[in-house]
Amino acid sequence: MAASTTQNTQESLQRKLSGGIATLVWRVNPQGQWFHGANREPSPAPKRRVSCLVLARSYYQESWNSYTIRSLKGLHKVLKQKDLKQKAEAPAQQHFIGPWRDGQRRVLTLTLNQQGQQLLTKAFTVLPESLVLSAACSEGFYQIEHGQQCYFLFNQEQQWQTAVRSPLMRDAERAKLALGCPSEQHTQHINEAQLGELITRGVKQLGSHYWRQGWQKSASTRSFAWRPTLAVAAVIGACYLALSSGYLLLERNLLNRQLEQITPEVSELLTLQSDLADISASIEQLRQVYVNADTINGFWQVLAVVEQHQTQLTFMQGDGQQLSIGGQTENALELLKTLHGLPQVEKAEFASPVRGSGGQQRFRIDLALTTETTETAEGGTQ
Repeated sequence: MAASTTQNTQESLQRKLSGGIATLVWRVNPQGQWFHGANREPSPAPKRRVSCLVLARSYYQESWNSYTIRSLKGLHKVLKQKDLKQKAEAPAQQHFIGPWRDGQRRVLTLTLNQQGQQLLTKAFTVLPESLVLSAACSEGFYQIEHGQQCYFLFNQEQQWQTAVRSPLMRDAERAKLALGCPSEQHTQHINEAQLGELITRGVKQLGSHYWRQGWQKSASTRSFAWRPTLAVAAVIGACYLALSSGYLLLERNLLNRQLEQITPEVSELLTLQSDLADISASIEQLRQVYVNADTINGFWQVLAVVEQHQTQLTFMQGDGQQLSIGGQTENALELLKTLHGLPQVEKAEFASPVRGSGGQQRFRIDLALTTETTETAEGGTQ
């Protein structure tokens, strides 16, 4: 009886996810045309950032690397340090870390061209078409056709590779040789009309593990150009100090006496008030993007709030009505308060005591979604 109930719950959640993804996923073909969900006809490019965007193969180059680092967090740090060592003018890159298998993790690195980099700002989550198709298609050799442009996909049980058609690789037989595919392997063709359904299916099957890795920070949370700004400020400050050093000395003494009278509690309250105002503005912005969406939309709203807190997620699990997240952040209590204030969250509480280490707090939070959010999700799948 319990097994039957669990299976029914999983099937119900899967139907909700399928319906939600069909409305949240967009894709862009090599000609720059936008397609919504499984639609076969192009749609006007949306004016706002979309939830999930799948880029055609022509917008990036692929490379594979293997690492013997089992910790997902540790591997993220290694890749981040590697990216920081590159020159500032180097093309933008994305990393997608695979599961731990046979004593290693395979990492797909995308190097985006100029058009691909511009599309990064159009969505909250950006995924490559080849990765999505590898999840949607069974094992085999595929030829994907986008009008005059074409590429080949060799999908195996534990890995896959692609190759773009070129003068040196102008047919399937040469592509099979380059990708290590047996020549007798049957070539399956995928055209533009079939891509919509395969893309939505593949995004669903990839799951939150890859969704989080495709997450793009909003323009308001990206790194600020501190060095040039501080250099200009230093020049202005030096000139000002040279003209009014005596006045500034008196002002500094006065300010020091005033600051000594301000208690740490007041200082902390002002800081929390400023942080709360910034977080509220970010939540309102994301709420406008995700208005009237279903359970999948709620998932991205929660993830957006976590991103605003500079949080490193290491755990996430949910069933459509309950959601559990875990990771590290500077202020776990503030994160809990923010999540509790979301309209789609009925209840938010710590599942275990918060632990601090090295300026970071390790936490685990259980969230209960409101009945209104759940009913909206069920209505969207009918």
